[in-house]
Order: sequence, then C-alpha cells, then structure tokens
Amino acid sequence: MEFLNYLGKFHPVILHLPIGALYLTFCLALLEKFFKSKYTIPIRFGLLFSFVFALISALLGFFLTLGDNFSGQIVDIHMWLGISTALFIGLLLWIHKTTKYLAVFFPLFSFTVILLSITGHFGGQITHGKDYLKLPDFSISSNTKIDSINLFSKAVKPIIDNKCVKCHNQNKSKGGLKLTTKNEILKGGDSGVIFTSFDPSSSHLYNYPRLPMDDKMHMPPEGNNQLSKDEIEILRIWIERGGLFDKTESLNSFSEKDQSFLIPLVQSDQINVEPPAIKDLENLVNLNFRVERNSASNNFIDVKFLGDVLTSKHMNALRKVKDQLIKLDLSNTSLDDNLISKLQNLKTLKYLKVNDTKLTDKGLAYLTPSLESLILNNNKVSFNGVVKLLEQVKLKNLYLWNTTLSSQDQQKLVESYSTNFNFGVKDFAKGVPLSNPIPISDQTLFADSLQFEFYKSVGDPEIRYTLNGTEPDSSSLIYDKPIIIKSSVTIKAKAFKEGWLESNVSTIDLVKVEGILENYSLKTKPDNRYSHPQKLFDGVIGDTDFRSGNWNGFLSKENSTASVDHGDLILEVNDLDAKYSSIGFHTLESLGAYIMFPEKIELYDISSENEKLIYSKAVSSSKIGAPIISKFFKIPISGNPSKIKLVVKSNKKLPKGHPAEGQFAWLFVDEVLFL
Repeated sequence: MEFLNYLGKFHPVILHLPIGALYLTFCLALLEKFFKSKYTIPIRFGLLFSFVFALISALLGFFLTLGDNFSGQIVDIHMWLGISTALFIGLLLWIHKTTKYLAVFFPLFSFTVILLSITGHFGGQITHGKDYLKLPDFSISSNTKIDSINLFSKAVKPIIDNKCVKCHNQNKSKGGLKLTTKNEILKGGDSGVIFTSFDPSSSHLYNYPRLPMDDKMHMPPEGNNQLSKDEIEILRIWIERGGLFDKTESLNSFSEKDQSFLIPLVQSDQINVEPPAIKDLENLVNLNFRVERNSASNNFIDVKFLGDVLTSKHMNALRKVKDQLIKLDLSNTSLDDNLISKLQNLKTLKYLKVNDTKLTDKGLAYLTPSLESLILNNNKVSFNGVVKLLEQVKLKNLYLWNTTLSSQDQQKLVESYSTNFNFGVKDFAKGVPLSNPIPISDQTLFADSLQFEFYKSVGDPEIRYTLNGTEPDSSSLIYDKPIIIKSSVTIKAKAFKEGWLESNVSTIDLVKVEGILENYSLKTKPDNRYSHPQKLFDGVIGDTDFRSGNWNGFLSKENSTASVDHGDLILEVNDLDAKYSSIGFHTLESLGAYIMFPEKIELYDISSENEKLIYSKAVSSSKIGAPIISKFFKIPISGNPSKIKLVVKSNKKLPKGHPAEGQFAWLFVDEVLFL
C-alpha cells in the first residue's frame, strides 16, 4: 500500500503531459478544419500520446487516494472526471481511425477539451483550495479607532486560511493535518500538536515557516505562497499569549513591538460607504419595512419587514440598498427559497434573521458569504444543508432552534466548526460524550515540581481528576486552577456537563527524575534536518515519530549536513552536583527509517586534565524485523566527579539484510537527564 501511495505522488508530474498534448492536438484539429490543412499523422499521434498518459495519470491518481491525505467529495469528482476524460480521448483516437463517425469527431473533441478543463479545475481545488481562482479582495478601511482585537479570528485565522488550508483541508490533509476548524488545529496531525501554548520555540506552527527553504520540513513547501516575516511574528505573538481562540484583548495589553505587527493587519469591521438614496429609503418604508440607521458613525442601515407576505417587489427594494444593508429581519413571513435567491448580492449583509419562514436547504445555498450571524429557528433545514452552508459562509453565530437536526447532528457541528451554535435547548447533546480533557503541555518529566494545566474545552465542561490512580467521578477534585505536582503521579481526568455524557478518561503519567540538565555543553551538533538542541533538555519525551520535532538526529558527515565527522552525541556536564547518581538518555530505534540504538555508551570523569573512563557498555545490534521502539539508557555516575563527559556512539553500519546494509545509521535522542 505504501509503495502504491508513493507511486501516486508522481500523479502531479504525469498529468501535465496529456493536458499539454491534448490542447496542442486540438489546435492542430482546428487548423485542419478551418484552413483545410492535413495533419492526420500528428493528430493521431497526439491523441495516442494523450490517451496513454491520461490512463497512467488516472491510475497514479487512484493510487494517491489510497493514502490518508486525500479524501472527500471533490476528490471523488476529480477522479471520475479524470477517468472519463481518458476514456473520451481513447474514443477520439478510435473515431479518427475510421471514416464512419468522422463527422462527430470535432464536436466530441471540443467536448473532451471542456471536460479536461473541468477536471483540471477540480484538481486545482484539491491542490490550492476552493478559492484558488478568487481575485484579491481590496477593502477600504474606515478611520474607526481599533482598541481591541480577537487575535485568532482577526490575524491568525486569515494567515492559516490563506497560506496553510489549501494543503490541510477536508479533501487534502498532508501529514494527517487539517486546519479548517478549531478542533482540528488543536488535534494536530501525524507529528502531534502543531503548537504549545506560551512556547513558540516548541511549536511547529511557528518554527516550520522559519526553516530554510531547502529544508524538507519547511512549510509551506517551496513553490507555494510563503508567510511574510510579519505573519510569522503574528503566529509568535498568538502562541506566546496562550494560543487562545475566543479571547478579545485590548491592544494596549500588547507590547509596543507586538502592536506594530497587529495594527496594520487588523481592519475595522466597518467599511465606508455612501449614504443610501432618500428615494430608496422612502420606498422601503412605503412597502412596510422599518428602517433604522445602524450607527451614528457609519451609513449602514438595519431593516425589518413588518408584514407577513413578501413578494419580488419587496426583494427588489432591498436590492436597491445592497451597499448599505448590514442587518435584515424577515422573520414570520412568506419568505421562501425562490424569494431569498434574489438577495444573493447583498455583499455588506452581516446579520440575517429568518425565523419561521419557508426556507429549506435549497434556500441556504443562496445566502451571501458576508454573513456573520444567522438566526434560522423553526425552519425545515437538514444537517447536510447546514454543513453546505457552513462550507460557503464562515458564520460566527448560528441559531437553529426547533429544526430537524438530531442531538448527534448538533454535536458533530459543534466539534467540526468554530461557529458559535445555539440550539435552543439545554439537553441538545444528551447521549453524546464530551471530549477528553487535554493537557496544555507535553512535558511529563520534572526535577522539583511541575505546573500542570488542561485546555479549556469547547462548551466549558467541568473537569474532575484524581491523583491516586482511581477513576474520576462526580465527587472527585474539580480542576479550576493549575495543579502543582511535586512527586511522580498518574493524573486521571474526566469532563462532566449537565445534559452530556461524561468523557472518556484521560490518563497522564508525570515522572519526577533526579534532575534536568542545566550546566551542560553539547559538543556535537545534530543534523540540520533534525536539529532541536533545546528539546534535549526540556523534560518532554517524544513518541516514536522521529519527525515530531522532539527528536534530534545525528549522522556521520559522509551522509549528513552536520559539521561533525562521527555522528555521535557528545555532551559535557559542568559543576556536577554530588546528589546525582546516574545520567540517562531517551533514544529511538526504527530500522525502516535507518535509525538504530547506539553502538556503545561511554562516561568519562573529566574533573581533571586527564579524563578517566568510569563507564563503558556496548549495545547489541538489533536484527531486521525488530519493532519500532524508544528506550531509556541509564548510566551510573561513580566516584563523585565534578565534571563528566557522556559519549553516545552511533551505529556505523546498518545490519545485514537491510536495504542499505553497511551504511551509517541515524542516532536519534530526544532527552538527556539525571535519572
């Protein structure tokens, strides 16, 4: 399966061959038809070439869908359109070889070119996002003073949407990462979470865009629209302040330096517009609309229909003030799908209230993308209709009282979208479990004490926990502030909320060690591709994914970009405290990724000029088929030295039977500490 998925990665390379060849062949067919030239052989060859590579491209595209990175309706549409295009090219080739059906050759060729263009359009949506052909939005900001900001919605989300979502969405999730909703951003991808609150230096979201362009971990990949320096600084500011999604803060609370990045990116919610024409306002009033000015500081208007029977005449009157209409109430009227279709171009409309109307899913498709709040109570809309609405309109607030949505549907919406939902009943999620409590930090090792915190979950449930290994229940300790941990302990936590099922148990083991290294000197450098030296001493143990950002990789200079020759880890510890009885390190073995446990471990007493070997151990090599595992190696410290040198020697040869037998192996270490 992995090999087929690897072959599928050549799909973007091969697909350009049939595209270019078919367009060129179509031009030859045009010349032959209108200028009576003869290009029989070139046309036939072009069709044959296009057909062969279209089949190959379709096959590679299918292989690509076997992985986890591509899925969804757009992917399926693109795949079947691609297969259809290949078959039509084959049909054209067969027709061109006959005379019986030659009369339909050119019309069919024209249809095939159109089909190819549509296929390419959906392919572009998969690769670049649904708005990849959208022109830039040039807005005119007002002079309204900005004194507060929701950092995520105003600054961070636009960066993610413009620079990241095209590769991390519902249809294309590179590295298992999706970034279209709050829950997906918090969940992260195959490499774990993408940011650590209050710690930009440990956050992929901030670090990856700062890597050199030729680094394979650099994001976005070369050839894509890159983040500017200011945008990277915005990500830093957001993470430093906790990575919060819903908090609005005063700009004065930011440093002067941070304000310099924020203010240019924050636009006022209001846009300067000309005042509406008096005759248009009078017409609305005559048609039984109540019209009010939205604010004394702008020219926008709020409109409410006071009658109950709407007609096209009313809709046309509203369209006359489309540049000024910001708030509209058409509740308890005869509004239906046909009538609302006439309001598609209300580009400044932000608040729409349509309670108790005749709207269905069809009508939702006509709502303007400018909407921020929609009150849709007592309408016959379905879950699928609401999902399609949320895909095209990025609503902040959505009211769905007394609709056909089940409790499960409501819970799916809450977990999948950052919109604030109001379903009108307290027990809408009855029978649906809460999400597990999630710790803010990955740190699980500590020397003296550790401040442990949980994320504030969606819906603000009550978190209860235990420290004695028992299952938490409604009588357990309530989490209302950070927990100070001073000894090794297992925290078990559950989320509770009235009307919801309690969550599953989150279990976190926190381990107290003798000490975290402080007075040290790292004498060898990790390879540039896996270099995070600070992660060696941060108390965070990585999982078995060496790409997660927790690991440091060492490799011999022959196969490495590092500045050392041997690929070993060499570390000196100064001013060693006599209380420490052993030093240890956490390392990884994954033979399939050319990673092996060390070949030998040595510890030297270098308190004096003559270094003295006080510990030495050879590590037996694993054989092909060994599992992917991580392991702590513990080295005793004898003789009370004041200064020591730890040497972890990498394996210089991959084992017999390995595809790269005899080549240097990687040494991966993510933590060195006193055990």
